[in-house]
Amino acid sequence: MTPADSIFARARQLVVNGNGAAGRLLVDSVIAATSPDSAIYADAIYWRAALAATSADAEHDYKRLVVEYPLSAHAGDALFQLAQLEVARGDRTAATTHLDRFLLENPASDDRGRAGLMLVRLAFDQNEPQHACVALRRALQDVPATEVELHNQLDYFSPRCVNVDSTRAVGTASRDSARRDSTTASTARRDTTPAPRVSKARYTLQVAAYGSKADAEALAKRRKARGVDVRVA
Repeated sequence: MTPADSIFARARQLVVNGNGAAGRLLVDSVIAATSPDSAIYADAIYWRAALAATSADAEHDYKRLVVEYPLSAHAGDALFQLAQLEVARGDRTAATTHLDRFLLENPASDDRGRAGLMLVRLAFDQNEPQHACVALRRALQDVPATEVELHNQLDYFSPRCVNVDSTRAVGTASRDSARRDSTTASTARRDTTPAPRVSKARYTLQVAAYGSKADAEALAKRRKARGVDVRVA
């Protein structure tokens, strides 16, 4: 265990014992004394989120971890925690997105079964049966036989998937259809239509949003140091 890990463990114990302010102060002290480019800094952001006094503070730091430190050992757990916070406030769309990403990027996580069950419920609630049934099939494969209760909760949804194709990823059928339509149309006009011009357009992808310009500029500086063309709007 590293010195930083010992501090995080002490902070967690203080919060559990009811002294949340002191615990969070310990984590803040690590953040203040550590370079933002270090793995310890990413760990500190995670623990500040995990021990946050409010769900809004926790969500802010979990999002920061996911965006700025996607290779952190805690990035997967941050995605799962984000999804749970979003479910709690009724944001099903955002929760579904984070659960899909969590399951894609964390094949060995012990939380895959719970995340799968949550995704199945959300997809059915949003009237997306194929999405739900694909998630259900995957979750039943992920959950060990020893997890009897979790298996039972997943099996509850199985009858709803009897007539649903869960063998293909969501969206595959529509993409295949679109590809066939595109190929047919291209064949019909290839003798008369000139070759398409290559677009020289440039695009901007938003990677984060901050409440202060200083925070945004700090992220931009770190991204530029890694060779990424970044701007702050």
